[in-house]
Amino acid sequence: MKRMIVLSIIVIITSASAFIPQQTIVCKRVTELSMEVKHKRGARVAFVGNSIQYFNDTPRFLTQLCRHETQDSCTLADMPYDAFIEHQDSCFCGGTNLSELWQQGNGMLKHGYRSKEAITGIDEDGNDVYDVGAPTVEDLLQHDWDFVIFNDHTQGPVRKDSRDATIDILVNKYIPLIAHCKAVPVIIETAAYRFEGINNSQDLGTAIEFQKKIRDGILCYIDVLNRELPSVNRPRIAPVGAAFLHVYKENVELWQQLFDSFDNFHPSPKGTFLQGCVLFCTMLGSPPPLPYNEREIASLWKDARMMNPVNRTKGYEIMPFPTVEEAIYFCRVAELIFLAVSELCRCVGVPISCGCVVNKGIVMGFE
Repeated sequence: MKRMIVLSIIVIITSASAFIPQQTIVCKRVTELSMEVKHKRGARVAFVGNSIQYFNDTPRFLTQLCRHETQDSCTLADMPYDAFIEHQDSCFCGGTNLSELWQQGNGMLKHGYRSKEAITGIDEDGNDVYDVGAPTVEDLLQHDWDFVIFNDHTQGPVRKDSRDATIDILVNKYIPLIAHCKAVPVIIETAAYRFEGINNSQDLGTAIEFQKKIRDGILCYIDVLNRELPSVNRPRIAPVGAAFLHVYKENVELWQQLFDSFDNFHPSPKGTFLQGCVLFCTMLGSPPPLPYNEREIASLWKDARMMNPVNRTKGYEIMPFPTVEEAIYFCRVAELIFLAVSELCRCVGVPISCGCVVNKGIVMGFE
């Protein structure tokens, strides 16, 4: 029995070490640092995936979250960038897994990035030019990035055929480009659906059962990335699904509001806010700055290229933003998930300096 417990702890810690930076990140305000420390550039972040990210425009939202007007400058020790996003770009296509996205390329002119917020200028023929992202994943990853944030189709990691296809495309296409651009890959553990059985998920069980299957599949991707990439490109998991389950256990009504009210599997603005908080912690090692009022919360989407409406068949009223209280709660959930397994590491005597400062995503919801 003791041997089984020890083995279980080892598996948890080994897998969970992918959830956060390889080293402990110390975040200090610039005013706290010596005069010798100079302001550094922001992080460069590429986004790759589908509508889980482009609904409510996660790239632009996260950029605003990192630098909204109440945030002081922040320097990350031993990192070449400060805690804000200097540049972002993306390659998205709705409904695709990572293998299909590689083959099909960008689909955002069709899928929604044709709003006035997406207009960047006018071409020589007088037509609007839109910020839809890079035409292909290969084009996107030709540039230098600090992070590349991926999401697969939610059912992709769960089903063997699609999981194997993703692993194959990771090894043969994605990984050489990630190594070339020297980026840290961040894989989003997407959230299980709000309702059991929707979107052809009848065989995947309850939200908790479905989420565990997603997590197990994502860990297969992490194993491949760890094996094939140099240590400087050590992958991380952004445990968004685990954060959703934490809300589910504490407040089912609020958990339901994390989902698009039309299809019940895409994120609502509240779901995107929580997703952004988890991504912030995963990349930068601390929770995002808290908004002071609802005006500040709304401003996080001031340049969003796409917001999902309440009912796509009856106009374009967008779903509600988080309240101040909800935003504070979501930040707290993201921080809890980030910190909890680091406490487990200390309890079992794993040195934090070894890179096992991990968050609670690996165990949250599966106790």
